[in-house]
Formats: sequence, C-alpha cells, structure tokens
Amino acid sequence: MDRSINIESKHLFRIVLGVLLSLVFFLRYHMMDPPLLLVFLLVIFSLMLRWRFSFSPAWMLIDASLLTMFSLFLPEATILLSLYLFYFASHRNLLFCIPFAVYLVVVLQGLELLVPLFSLLLGALVGVWELERMQLIKEADEYRMRTHHLEAETEHLLLDYAGAQYLSRLQEREQIAQILHDSLGHELTAAHLSVKALEMLLERGDVEKAKVSQGKIEQRLSSALAQLKLAVRQLEPDQKQVERSIARLFEEFVYPVQYTIRGDVALVPPALQQILHSAIKEALTNVAKHANPTKVSASLDCNSTLVQLTMENDGIMGQKSSSTGNGLRYLRRRVERLGGSMSIQKGEQFKLLISIPVRGVMGL
Repeated sequence: MDRSINIESKHLFRIVLGVLLSLVFFLRYHMMDPPLLLVFLLVIFSLMLRWRFSFSPAWMLIDASLLTMFSLFLPEATILLSLYLFYFASHRNLLFCIPFAVYLVVVLQGLELLVPLFSLLLGALVGVWELERMQLIKEADEYRMRTHHLEAETEHLLLDYAGAQYLSRLQEREQIAQILHDSLGHELTAAHLSVKALEMLLERGDVEKAKVSQGKIEQRLSSALAQLKLAVRQLEPDQKQVERSIARLFEEFVYPVQYTIRGDVALVPPALQQILHSAIKEALTNVAKHANPTKVSASLDCNSTLVQLTMENDGIMGQKSSSTGNGLRYLRRRVERLGGSMSIQKGEQFKLLISIPVRGVMGL
C-alpha cells in the first residue's frame, strides 16, 4: 500500500513538472537560439539530477540564483525560473519562492506572468497533497501498530483464559476425586468386605449370622448413598458465595454503588464468572479514573441463556477523552470472543451495557 502511494507521488510531481517544461518550451520555441537552448538543457539537467539523487531543496537556491544572473544577460531565460518556483513550492519551501517570485513579477509582462503564478499554485497543491499523503501513511502505520498490539494482547488474554479454564477443570476433578474418596471409599470398601463375609457364612450354612451381615451391608449401602448425595450438593456451585463475591466488588468501591442482582447466579459458568469479575472491576476502575460521580448504579441479570451487566454513573466518564480506554477496548474484544456484545452510551449519564450468551460460553 505504501509503496504504491510513493510511486504515485513521484509520478504526479514529474507529470506536472513535465507539463510546465512543455509550456515554457512552447512559449520560447520561436526565439530558441543556442544560448537559450543551452540554458534550457542545463535547467532540465538540474531538475533531473534532483530526481536521481536526494539533495536538500536549499541546494536548488544555487541553481535558481545562477539562472537569475544568466537572465540579466539573456531575458528570454527568465521564464525558466517558474520551474524553480514549482520545485520550491512542491517541497513546501515557500520562503525560497519569495525573492524569485518578486523578480519574475517585475521582469515579466503580459500573459507570461501567468506562468510563474500557475507554477506556484501547482507546486503548492502538490506540496499540500504530499503533506496529507504522509500524514495518512503515518496514521495508517499507527493504526497497524495498534491493531498488532491489540491482536497480541487478545492472544495473550485468550491463552491466559484457556490456561485458567484448564487449571479450573483440574481443580474440579481433584476436588471430585477427593470428595468421592473421603465420603464413599470407606463405606463401599466396608460393604464389599461384608458381601465376602456373607458368602462365607452362607457356604457354612450359618443363616443367622448371614442375616446380620446382610443388614450391615444394607446399612453400608444406605450410608454410601447418603454420602453420595452430600457430595453432589458440595459439588454444586454456591449461589450465595458467587453473589457475595460480586457484591463485594461494589461494596468496596470508593463511591457508593446501588446494585441489584437478579436471577440464579449459580447458572453462570465459572468461565463467565471470571469475565463478569473483570468487566465489573474494569468499569469501576474507569469510573474512579475518569469520572466524579454522585451516583453509581449497577444491575446484573442472569438466566439460563443470557447474562447482562448494566452500569451507569452521572459523572459522564470520558469527557476529557473521546477515545475508549485500553481496558474497555480489551474487555470489548474478550466479550465479543465469547459471542457477546458491549455498548457504551454517553449522554446525561455514562452507561455500559454488556450481554453474553451463556450457551456460547458453555460451548467453549
């Protein structure tokens, strides 16, 4: 992209300069003699030398000054100074144009005055166009750098997120194994030994002791079933604990927060709980940094299909800066990666709305 823009810039400069050269040659064609032709060729050589090598525009002052001295003895060559006006103006060196422009206005007469004016105007337009082009290239480079940075941050966050999920699954498996071992292992082992003892008693024909052993087996199995039910209840998420964790974020904030939590928070998957904590902490951090509110409100609605977080404050966060902070930009990308959406509304109040489908998180 940048390479094609550079080629177009060079082509535009050379095309306009070629047109001006043709115009000057046409105006002086009828009086072209060897001295004027020599000066004309020297000017062309001077310009072509600048095409091939990168010199400071200040060096062109020497050529323009020499041409001015030649024009004192060869007035027909004066109009060639228009080419230097175009060169200086296109390189945004307008101060270099002033002495030569004044000289041309004094020396030239009639319609020939339009040539230096036309050259100066075209040079200024090419210079402005080149300045805007460079600004666009700079903005494009900055945009690509920001995009690359955001993509790197997103990849890092996703890797952290995947790692956290993997560790969470390992911890859950370890917890399940520990609970099953502690609660069911003893009872099932005892029941298994009792079954073997029952077989031996029946082989010996000791029916009374066999009945006693059978009763103990039933007690062991009943106890194991009760322990299994207790283990299942322990593995189920504690809704109150999740709510207390979220509520603590609001209650410990520097400004009073009026918050409501509706729905069954236990339905929220652990992965989504992590996103909610990050979202709430990031939103509160931005309020503390960029707003001075008198009222902060928040609501969290949870159901089996959707989780929605809404936060508002009357401090109008973001008045000092029209751009969204890095934290909110990263948060938006994390939410969108989960199939959700995040919107920001600025009016009399600053409103942050986040919606994430539970099904999308469960499918990760």
